[in-house]
Amino acid sequence: MSAESIKARPRDEAPAEKGAALPEGAGRLRGTMGTLQLALTVLAMSAPIGNVTGVLPLGITRGNGVGTPMIYAFVGLIFLLFAVGFTTMTRNLSKPGAFYTYITAGLSKSLGLGSGFLAAFTYLVYMVGTYAFFGVSVENVLEAFELPAAPWWIWGAICCGIITTLGHFNVELSGKVLAVFMVMEVLLVMMFNLPVLFSGGPHGYQVQSFEPTHVFEGDLGVATLFAISCFMGFESSAIYRDEVKQPERTIPRATYLAITGLAGFYILTSWALVTFWSPDRVAAAGADSPTSLFSGGFRYYMGDTVTQAMTALVVTSVFAGALSTHNALSRYLYSLGRDRILPGFLGRAHGRHGSPSNASAISTTLAVVCTLPFLLAGIDAVKMYSSMFALGTFALLMLFTLTTISVVRYFRVIEHRERAWNTLFAPILALAGLLLLLTLTSVYYSMSIEASKWLAYGQQLLLVAILIVGALVGLRWRKTRPDVYLSIGRSEADTPS
Repeated sequence: MSAESIKARPRDEAPAEKGAALPEGAGRLRGTMGTLQLALTVLAMSAPIGNVTGVLPLGITRGNGVGTPMIYAFVGLIFLLFAVGFTTMTRNLSKPGAFYTYITAGLSKSLGLGSGFLAAFTYLVYMVGTYAFFGVSVENVLEAFELPAAPWWIWGAICCGIITTLGHFNVELSGKVLAVFMVMEVLLVMMFNLPVLFSGGPHGYQVQSFEPTHVFEGDLGVATLFAISCFMGFESSAIYRDEVKQPERTIPRATYLAITGLAGFYILTSWALVTFWSPDRVAAAGADSPTSLFSGGFRYYMGDTVTQAMTALVVTSVFAGALSTHNALSRYLYSLGRDRILPGFLGRAHGRHGSPSNASAISTTLAVVCTLPFLLAGIDAVKMYSSMFALGTFALLMLFTLTTISVVRYFRVIEHRERAWNTLFAPILALAGLLLLLTLTSVYYSMSIEASKWLAYGQQLLLVAILIVGALVGLRWRKTRPDVYLSIGRSEADTPS
């Protein structure tokens, strides 16, 4: 007997009428993605080549310098511990919705509703930031090739139009596009990593990156902050539950593959950068222009022509990240629509493509509406996307923390056959690590957005407010709209197709 079949309902979840949460005319999302395609789909959200050229060098120049590779190992370990409980929930809850569903099941429907709102808001701010990042990336490429320029928002609008079109169709199409871009990104970065790995670079091999004296020097908080942002995206694997083959196996495998792939990729790349420039010179080499660390090393091995091509492919990397983020936002809106939390039309899958086409269109609309105030206020695009990415990263850490707490409680109140490592020990270790990451991110938040501490605290409080307001709405609905309250976190698994 499976854990799903023997589990008890949470205390506040009474049996509901079959079909209560199913909007009229709704169909199911469908797809046949395998482990590798799902892993590449979620990995695209982190825009690896964009991180390698822009984010990772900041960890070296502003963080702990030579010891940066071990920071990526540390953050990767925490996320692997988180994934143990996260994927165990996937096996035991045959429902889409990820954070929204898991927090509902383990803590309460009211807190689950607040988490659903927070998750949707998180990917929305990522969308807004990514469109700005895309526009700036195109501007940089045009400048590098001495081509006529145009305002960043025009390129962002073009990106938005293409992504909206892809989002209308089955996830298989988006998955194939993302897989191609991801393979291209990894191959390009490895064109720098492998020569350093096999030759030691111009200055020879170094192991100082793994020595404690170097790991704990410099600004560990800043280094950790930049490392965290490079891992974001792996958590979205669970929202594709209805669009993969054998979700109980595919999602855990893809999640572990994504985390270990990112950790190994960034550990190797950061070590290669330190090795190429040498431990004594790497921080100074990137002090004035951190992006020159990778581009300079890449040019050394590949020459100017290939380096220019690599610079252009940063645009496709950001595009892939935007598409992956759009897919995540669409599926959260879809789940909330299926449960009648948001208007029911959002929870209708396209009859032919099996895609959340309505939710995809609304995702675009929301992103455009949220971008307009920045445009009208004349806010610099770089400040805009850096602020949005910081806000999204902090929100995801909040959701990781709540999900981990939910795992521990969920498996304390149901009968199950899972190991204690999966349901208690690993989640507790993950919770300790996540609380540390959450604290570091909060303390250094103002630095990441280059703004005052008051604005930084204000943005963090906004996220807490969204969570609290959602929870209060849930408590209110328990009395005034009990049928909707009972549908929170159920989604389509409890309803007929």
